[in-house]
Amino acid sequence: MKNNLDMENLKQYTIDTNVIRYDTNKTGAPDLKKAAKIFWRTIKEEVENGRAVILVPAEVVRELKVQSHTLTDNENSKTQKLLAHCHEISPSVSIELEHQIRVMSAYLRSKYKSDIGHPKMAYGGVSDARILYSAYYEDSILVTANIRDFLLYPFLFARHENRLYDLISNEFIQIPELVYAEVWQDDTFKKMFSHLGELEAALEDNN
Repeated sequence: MKNNLDMENLKQYTIDTNVIRYDTNKTGAPDLKKAAKIFWRTIKEEVENGRAVILVPAEVVRELKVQSHTLTDNENSKTQKLLAHCHEISPSVSIELEHQIRVMSAYLRSKYKSDIGHPKMAYGGVSDARILYSAYYEDSILVTANIRDFLLYPFLFARHENRLYDLISNEFIQIPELVYAEVWQDDTFKKMFSHLGELEAALEDNN
């Protein structure tokens, strides 16, 4: 593991901004609020039992800070209470690495989105790339209600690993075995992944 926490025997969940906002949003859609509450109830129990930790990227904290100026005092208070259950993470990241994540996502979208089973797949923005990389750096499960921007994530790990958790359905996203194999037989994708590793290594060498 790449952080300073003793997580050898723990589940690690890295959360997207919407995981907090759907729980605290006073006027949000009831089904989204319910899904978020189910997740938080489950994950808090795991944390209390010493079976899990919740990681929050610095990028998410920054987004919440921006949003705080448009929220009620009660919503901001609830946000801070949820953040109190989390460990903030802030891995070093370069512009080139963020760009490479978006390029890989765009490539998957252009060639495989229908096969993956999520035709609304997107390649996300820079903020999404930072959140995705934070989860990847920590070798954790990524939790989001907006899986369309993060469908690259499961391909960065072995196919059998549960890595992308859909807050709305409260279940892990499963990549079809044949699609996963096809992507990893794709020389272009393999070169992109290799370049991602090179960028990460260079970043660590410079720190």
